[in-house]
Amino acid sequence: MQARLGVVGLLAGLTMMSTGAAAAEEAQVPSVPFPTTGNVTVVRLPIQGTSGAVPRLTLAGRSVPAGSFVVASVARDSSRQGRFLATVAIVYPGIGAPPTPRPGPPLTVRLPAGFRLVGAAQVAKDVLYANPTPTFKLVPSGTAVVLAGTAPPKLPAARIVTDAQLLALDRSVGLAEISLLGLEWVSVSLSKPSATTVRATIGLSRLPQVNAVELRFPAGLRVVQVTKPTGTDALPMGPAVRLIASSGFFDEGVPYQFDVTLSGAPKRGDFVTVRASTHYFESSLPFVERFALP
Repeated sequence: MQARLGVVGLLAGLTMMSTGAAAAEEAQVPSVPFPTTGNVTVVRLPIQGTSGAVPRLTLAGRSVPAGSFVVASVARDSSRQGRFLATVAIVYPGIGAPPTPRPGPPLTVRLPAGFRLVGAAQVAKDVLYANPTPTFKLVPSGTAVVLAGTAPPKLPAARIVTDAQLLALDRSVGLAEISLLGLEWVSVSLSKPSATTVRATIGLSRLPQVNAVELRFPAGLRVVQVTKPTGTDALPMGPAVRLIASSGFFDEGVPYQFDVTLSGAPKRGDFVTVRASTHYFESSLPFVERFALP
């Protein structure tokens, strides 16, 4: 698996393109970037319309790379009359794809008649691993549809859009859901049983040979003690701790809960950086994840 660092940026040139009479024909938002193989891209579109009905987005073409799919959700913007916030999630698991990450072709999103883009599109590309924090906020999914490809039947479209936003915002997503999406991932769910204790529940999706996972806490903190499940070891290393499968590998789809006692109280929103290895950190998998503390 290759390194896939997430990037965020404003998508230049995303302006409405009229294909005829503005009120009578669809507008287009061209060149929405596709993620690289094994990753996810999230796009936020502010939309204004003359109709009070929730707009339904479409794609100029429904052909996407094999195994990928595109889901969109539109919710009303409660802060502005007649404004909607559309979120497009593009998921490219890349199962069976060549090992070199490569993006699929850009997409063209169509807005229905009577609607237009009223602000810059906000794009978070390749959000599965450590990515710059996007400027958009989490929007609870509204009316959601699959625009292209075949989404996992056990995950509602609205749930997929929400999960994609959580990934972009460095928040935890359920291990079962990540697995259904077909993504390679080290899931880490964080909670705080006490001011100085972080409970980290880790799990693996489609990574069958991981035997060590490292959690690194903010500078200035030190790992004091770790309560670990049977069959695992913990190696504190200053502000980090390596969690080790003492006999073989961590099992896929199985949650492992560790209580990490720190020398001080971490702040809400601080990041925990995550690395994984198939060789007890003689080498490590070429990606870095991070999760915000609650």
